[in-house]
Amino acid sequence: ALHDLVAELGERFREEAQRAGSELRLVRREPARGRFDPLRFEQVLTNLLSNALKYAPGRPIDIGIGPADDEPGCVELFVRDRGIGIAPEQVERIFQRFERAVPTRHYGGLGLGLFIVSQIVEAHGGRVGVDTAPGAGATFRVRLPREPARVAEADEPPPAEHLH
Repeated sequence: ALHDLVAELGERFREEAQRAGSELRLVRREPARGRFDPLRFEQVLTNLLSNALKYAPGRPIDIGIGPADDEPGCVELFVRDRGIGIAPEQVERIFQRFERAVPTRHYGGLGLGLFIVSQIVEAHGGRVGVDTAPGAGATFRVRLPREPARVAEADEPPPAEHLH
């Protein structure tokens, strides 16, 4: 189940969080059953937690998972930091490939983490968004249907085209 993966990754990141001076808190852990690819969602969580530690060192980071209260049939996962936040004009860009909301000289990285998150979530029929403001931190929310659309396999041939 996805809630077990959240707890497991929280434990795995605990030491890294301590080195960054941050407390990693599992604030909501409710059963979140559904059909999800655990390896891909491990990558989603890893990217979201890595970003939170990068942009909010020394501050608490909350992780939560459970049914989406306002959307029956969906699961919500969130990662909340209390870091630098994101300017409103940057929010749309951060989910695009190689895009970043901050200068590279201040924060390392390629600008692929959130792009990968959005690609995985969308492939499962879900969506990702962020609640943020400069200086107020960021809460990344992932919404997933419990029965996601079938995820295409990389080695699957494309559908045949009919020639007339």
